[in-house]
Amino acid sequence: MRSLLDDWDEVAQRVREAPSIALILDYDGTLAPLVEDPRAAVMNRAARAALMRLAGNPGVRVTVISGRRVADLRARVAVPGVEYLGVHGSDSPGASFPPDVRRVVDAARAELASRFNGSAGVMIEDKGIAFAVHHRRAGAPEVAHAREILGRVVERFEGALRVVPGDRVWEVLPKEIRGKGHAAGRRWRARAAGALPIYIGNDGTDEGAFRALATGLTARVGAVRPTRARYFLRNPAEVARFLEKLEEETQWRPTPDSNSSPHPM
Repeated sequence: MRSLLDDWDEVAQRVREAPSIALILDYDGTLAPLVEDPRAAVMNRAARAALMRLAGNPGVRVTVISGRRVADLRARVAVPGVEYLGVHGSDSPGASFPPDVRRVVDAARAELASRFNGSAGVMIEDKGIAFAVHHRRAGAPEVAHAREILGRVVERFEGALRVVPGDRVWEVLPKEIRGKGHAAGRRWRARAAGALPIYIGNDGTDEGAFRALATGLTARVGAVRPTRARYFLRNPAEVARFLEKLEEETQWRPTPDSNSSPHPM
C-alpha cells in the first residue's frame, strides 16, 4: 500500500482527468478521531472547512456515510450540500423495512442487554433498525466474553442478523442492510457517467465500499493492515490534508453544463 498523500502526482492526475468527483467519506476514525466515548467524537476543523468548499463545487458530490444515525451525523458534520447516509446506508430518504425486521433487531438487542448487564466497558448503542456493541473501554477478558455471548445470540436468530466488526465495535445488522459497499456503489452510479469515486474509511465496515469502488481512489485510515483499499492515510489529520489538496485540484472545475474551459490547474 502507498500513502494517498505521498502518491499525490498520480492521484492529482486522475482528479484532473475526471469529469466529476463522487467523494464518499466515513465519519468516526476518518473525519473525527476515535475516542473512548463515541458521543464525544468531534470532527476535525480543517476537514470541515475543506468540505464546506468541496460541497459548494458543482463538480464534486460529497456524501458522508456512517454507522451513526442520520440526525446525529448531520448535526456533527453540519456542512450544507452534503448528502448523509446513516446506519451503513440504511438510514436514508425512502428506506423502509418490514415490521418483522425491527422486531428481530429489538429482541436481539434486549437479550444482549440482559446478558451484558454488569460487563465492564461494554455498551450497546441503539440505532433503530440496527445496533452496535462498543467495547472500547473493555479489557481483553471482557472482550472475549462479550464476543462469545454475541455469537451465541446472533446464531439463535438463524441468519436474520449478521455482525460486521469495526474498530473496537461490533455492528449488528439485519440481513436486509447490505452495508456501505452497496450504498456507496449506488451513490457513485447515480453520478454522471465517468465520475471518479473517492472513498475514505477506517475499519472493516468500509471494506465492502473499497471493493465496490475499486476502480476509483480508496484509502483506509489508521495503521497499515490488510485491506481492499489501494492507499492509506495515517489519521484524520491526514484526511483533512487530503481534502484540502483535493479542493485545490478541483476549485477551477467547470460546472457540468458549462462550455467554458477550466482554469489551468
